[in-house]
Parts: sequence; structure tokens; C-alpha cells
Amino acid sequence: MIKKTIRTIAFLLPLLSLLSACAGLGASSTKQPLQVEFTQWWGDYTLLVAQEKGLFEKYGVQVEPVYYETYSNAFADLASGQIDGALIATGDAININRSTRVTIVAIHDDGGNDAVVVNPEIESIPDLQGQTIGMMVGSQYELTIVEMLRSESMGLDDVNIVALNPENSLSALESGNVQAAYTWEPYLSEALDQGYKLLYPQEQLHLFPDTITFRKSVVDERPEDIQAFLKAWFEAVDYRLLHPEETQSIAAKYLGVSASDVLPDENLHILSLADNRELFDRQKRTSIYAIAKITSDYLISIGSLTQQIDLFKLIDPSWLP
Repeated sequence: MIKKTIRTIAFLLPLLSLLSACAGLGASSTKQPLQVEFTQWWGDYTLLVAQEKGLFEKYGVQVEPVYYETYSNAFADLASGQIDGALIATGDAININRSTRVTIVAIHDDGGNDAVVVNPEIESIPDLQGQTIGMMVGSQYELTIVEMLRSESMGLDDVNIVALNPENSLSALESGNVQAAYTWEPYLSEALDQGYKLLYPQEQLHLFPDTITFRKSVVDERPEDIQAFLKAWFEAVDYRLLHPEETQSIAAKYLGVSASDVLPDENLHILSLADNRELFDRQKRTSIYAIAKITSDYLISIGSLTQQIDLFKLIDPSWLP
């Protein structure tokens, strides 16, 4: 009996060692962090606050903020899988969805007051006749230019349109390549500080709320991480609204600039969880579904989209905490 027991133990020891090794391997192998785009935008800094205050870790998800100096460069990276998620406007999510299925899981701000800035000698919208306007061509942002011109019975045929990223608006104005440019903060304030004029604020439109968008494959494969991400996100929203100066300092740390170079946007509404529940109410005329429908209709009219998309597949409020 003793010999039999010894043989059994001798047989089990290697097996137990193998199981321990496998267990150790499983414990050391972790999922890759969710890579999420952010740019130089006051609304995006919630991502950095959540990271800095350890909120993602608190809810059990690893996140890697990925900085883009040029906002639109993130579109191709999201579509190709170089990043997992992005903080992008509704129309940009719709455009990306043409090639790669994405899911809007939340709305993080109302988009703020984008605007058209012009050379000092331009006094009114009719003065743009025959002038060159820079903007993101083929995007939802064209709608601002269309509405501006329409307000004075003008159209796109009355001006010259060139492709221009908002980040380059000031340099394009200074070089004379454009006489007007579509832009947003902080580049709007930079242009105004250099003597350029605000011609047309977008405050009356508010058609471009910024979304938290992930590739659908990521949402399907990592549902617990998406839920944890949003729990951390909305806790970070509550924190940053109470600590705006600390938010500046945190953003400055990640951007590698001084806190005074991070300009708060007083016109931008950072959206809470309660705000999101309102926006996802399909019965409201100002819901995210209504906004997305207006945006997609315009993208179809300019040829960026060939057909209407299923907004109920694109926008999924079930992930809200």
C-alpha cells in the first residue's frame, strides 16, 4: 500500500507542476489595453482624467490614451484596427462606418461652437463671394458652410472650397491660401488672438455632438471592458466638472505643455450620464438619433454616403451604466 501511494504521488507531482505552470501562464497573460484616441480638445480630456485618477483601473479595464495632433488622422486608424476607439463627432462615426462597422456607445460633449474665421477685411458673408474657404471636405462640417451661405442667399458655387484641417486654419489664413476657414477650439481662439475675425458661429446648429465610438468587433469581443470604460468615464466627468483647474493640469501633463496653454472651453457642454439618457431618448426631437439622421441625409446629398444607414445598429445606448 505504501509503495502504491508513493507511485501515485510520483505520478501526480509532474502533473501538478504542469498545471501550476499553466495557471501561472494564464495569470501573467492579460488583454491588451483599449487604445482610445484623443486630441487637443477640451471635451476629450475626460479620458485623461479617468486615466490619471486610476478610474479605469478601479473598474478593471486597461486603457491607453493615444494622442493625435491632427484629429482626422484617427479615422483610418480606427477603421483599420490600429486603435480600438475614438472620441469623434457623429458624422465622422457615420463616415467610418461605411468601411468598418463601429458602435456609438455614449455622447461625451455637445460639440461646442465651431465657427468660420476670416481675414479682417471681410466684413460680412456676402464679402466671401469668389473667396476661398478651407474646410474638411466631404464631412458633416460642410453643413456649417452651407447654412452660413444660405443665410445670405448664397451657395457653394459662389465661393471656392479647398480641403483644410481645422488644426491648420491659422497657418492657411496667414499664408493667404484661404480667406476664410472652418475651425474649432483651441484653434479658433488662436486665430482670433492673431487678429482674424469670427464671421459665423455654429452655436445655433449644435449638430455635431462628440461620441465615444468603438469598432463593433471590439464591442462584441470585450463587452465587460466597454462597460467598465463607461463607468470610469462618467465618474471622471463628475470629477472634472468639480475640478476644472486640475483637469487643465492633467491635460497639460499628457500634452507636454504648460497648464496655461490648455484653454478651457466655456461654451462646450461636457455631458453627464443623465445628459446621455436624455440624448438617447428616441422620442425627443433633439435626440442623437434625430441629429444622426440629419447628418446622414446631408452626407448622402453630397455623395459621401450612398444610402441611409441603420442608425439603431450604429447607436447603442444599452452600454450606458
